[in-house]
Amino acid sequence: MNNRAKQLVLACSLPVLILLGLCITPIYTMLTGEEMILQTKPLDPSDPFRGDYVTLRYEAEEIPVGLVDKAVVNRMQNQGGPFEVYVLMVKKMGVHTPKRVTLEKPDKGLFLKGTINYIDKENQGQEIANLEYNLDNYYLEDNTGTEWEKASAKGEILAKLKVNNGYAVLT
Repeated sequence: MNNRAKQLVLACSLPVLILLGLCITPIYTMLTGEEMILQTKPLDPSDPFRGDYVTLRYEAEEIPVGLVDKAVVNRMQNQGGPFEVYVLMVKKMGVHTPKRVTLEKPDKGLFLKGTINYIDKENQGQEIANLEYNLDNYYLEDNTGTEWEKASAKGEILAKLKVNNGYAVLT
């Protein structure tokens, strides 16, 4: 094989290798991750361009400030957000809920890696930390969006995740 052919093979295989590399973490998480269940909050799942899907929000995205470490609150007050945090989870009545929000990765226990956006007061006046986990959209079979929309409005949807080392995949 001449030098020109080797360059062509390398140029063609590099994008394929990059795309395969992007699949490794989600696939590894699906195979080896621990299962977690989160309670969702209602949202409207309609988009004419993407088809039927549900945009999910989670109760675990609004965390009372009492569960947030002082170091996180101080950093938010001094530097603002968003920045990465770790949310240690505990299972209560079959659903995982936040136990603590920290800057440092927990040594043990089930946790999610998230992004804290801001700390503010909610409608009832309680201070909450607003987080994101990048688990927003779940695509559905065609013509099932209305069913899911009704179930979401009633708060009847639980999200099942696979979690490995803080990285989560919505299953």
